[in-house]
Amino acid sequence: MASREIEQFRSHGLGSPICIKPGLRSYLFLLVVGPLLIAGSILALAKGGPLPFLAGLIGLPLSAFAFLLYLVVLLRSRRRGLIEFSNRGIYHALYRLDLAWSDIGPAWTYSLRAGGRMHEDVLFILRNASNYKPALGKIERILFAIMERQGRSASGGALDSALRSFTAIFGEAGAGSDTVGVLNEMRRRLSREPDAVVLSIPSLIRPGLSNADTVEIVNTVVVYLARRGLTR
Repeated sequence: MASREIEQFRSHGLGSPICIKPGLRSYLFLLVVGPLLIAGSILALAKGGPLPFLAGLIGLPLSAFAFLLYLVVLLRSRRRGLIEFSNRGIYHALYRLDLAWSDIGPAWTYSLRAGGRMHEDVLFILRNASNYKPALGKIERILFAIMERQGRSASGGALDSALRSFTAIFGEAGAGSDTVGVLNEMRRRLSREPDAVVLSIPSLIRPGLSNADTVEIVNTVVVYLARRGLTR
């Protein structure tokens, strides 16, 4: 069943902004899933044994950071929502940025194996990335830098080796190759874009809007503007 947002877009375009507000899933993640991930990391640290300890050592700061970040994003969403698609561009609450359509490139869905499941989400290209950096806060600057370095990392280099080693240690068969495949696709798309970065539109900031619907909205606008010579 098509979401209300994609039906609005197909019928009226972006004449009226499509603003995604937090839903039940957003608060469940904050109140249930986030604390469970943190508790699991603490238990792994206390359990003993090198692998559980290592998993907890890595997982605890990552889980705590993700929990804090999402709490901040939800608090900010009261004014402008989690993400907004309008005639001007995309407001992205995770980075607290207004992104102009003229700087937005194509979006695509990627697949990644983690925790014994296949996860899918959405990535897109943002051109003229240096123009947006001055507006980033401290936390947003860290996230932006992580995405930037991933896309510009060397194929077959230290990052790829670390990902394969990490997933091999924790028994995620094939997960390392999946992750490296996602990185290689990012690198390929950025190879002719000297001042661009690949950013995500994670499902947690667009409850009710599927991967396919998100890609449709972004790419429909991108293609329309490209045909008018307003973007690449």
